[in-house]
Amino acid sequence: MLGVPFLERAISSWIRPHSLDDPVDRLNYFVTTMILLFFGIMVSAKQYVGSPIQCWAPMEFRGGWEQYAEDYCFIQNTFYIPFEQEIPTDVQDRQDAEIGYYQWVPIVLALQAIMFYVPNWLWKTLNKLNGVDVENAVVEASKMRGLAGESRRIEAEKLAEYLADAIDMKGGVGRSKDYRILCFRFGNSLGSYVSVLYLFTKMLGDLFNGREWHESGMFPRVTLCDFAVRKLANMHRYTVQCVLMINMFNEKIYLFLWFWFLLVLSVTFINFFYCFSQMIFTRSRINSCKYWLATLFPDGVMPRDEMMLSRFAISGLQPDGILVLRFIEGHAGSLPAKELAIALFKRFVTMQNKQHLPISTQSTSPGFEAPHEFNEKESFLEAGSPHDLYNPDKAAIMQPDYKH
Repeated sequence: MLGVPFLERAISSWIRPHSLDDPVDRLNYFVTTMILLFFGIMVSAKQYVGSPIQCWAPMEFRGGWEQYAEDYCFIQNTFYIPFEQEIPTDVQDRQDAEIGYYQWVPIVLALQAIMFYVPNWLWKTLNKLNGVDVENAVVEASKMRGLAGESRRIEAEKLAEYLADAIDMKGGVGRSKDYRILCFRFGNSLGSYVSVLYLFTKMLGDLFNGREWHESGMFPRVTLCDFAVRKLANMHRYTVQCVLMINMFNEKIYLFLWFWFLLVLSVTFINFFYCFSQMIFTRSRINSCKYWLATLFPDGVMPRDEMMLSRFAISGLQPDGILVLRFIEGHAGSLPAKELAIALFKRFVTMQNKQHLPISTQSTSPGFEAPHEFNEKESFLEAGSPHDLYNPDKAAIMQPDYKH
């Protein structure tokens, strides 16, 4: 699988997969987006269809006067003064205490839903610009599960040829075009949080201080409202006390969202660093190749095999190729991924035999040390491996049993 295995099993059991994501991605762009949209619709219904505010009007208000006061106060904002404080007489002090964001909660929830969805949309839209059509590769690999025998082998070789050209697999002569595919991948995981950080940091402060939000003023339930009524030639000013029932919903919604975002952020960071280590650190990439190519080395990986595997992982597949194979493994299954890795490895070895060029084991990965210094006098045509993997005249690359 692409991400952390136990997280994927827990999440994928109730979220429909897509060929360009993993369960943690779906937790971000699908589940979280649906939750935010649901809350937005619920608050909108209460706000625009129900009664979001009720005010305690003076006795002289009759009929439409009370409704006018409530509509005016909801539209023109109210101000919050704690019960233990005196109501200020200065107009500026009252204006400074105004709260005017509760009307915008449905729009804020909709914007948050969009922000959680946009990174994944960008990832799906722009991944083809990186030279590797990941979605098409996953779809074609999935078709291999319905094939058998020679047709399955041919399909694996065709897909291997496409991927080799896409990631520019020249075994050290060329390099992958860039790391944009990884940037989009990791940006897809972490691109949703910066824009909502400030609000939830403030809410966290309220929780740590043991204050309820009707006390701190974040979502006050009881507020005050000033308005004026023109009677003949005189202006009569009134101050009424109002109950913002909508804030009871807002408070519970954002209390849930705070803990939900904390959960999603924690899961995403775990998945991010796991994927990052699998893509960037050379030893992890080599271990992945060993797993995919295990059928080629039934007696274990010999020293020279280790050298070739290192070169294949570093200069052949590169991070982009590793990422594509992990997507294929996660969505099409481990067997198609192994067959495709074997076809890529066979192509890589054949290319080396044709070029007669040793490839550098130097890596741009931080902290990497080459596992073996290659002697330029060595030749890939020598039958130094116990399996003769590197001499196409003496042996062919082993393939899995396609009959199963």
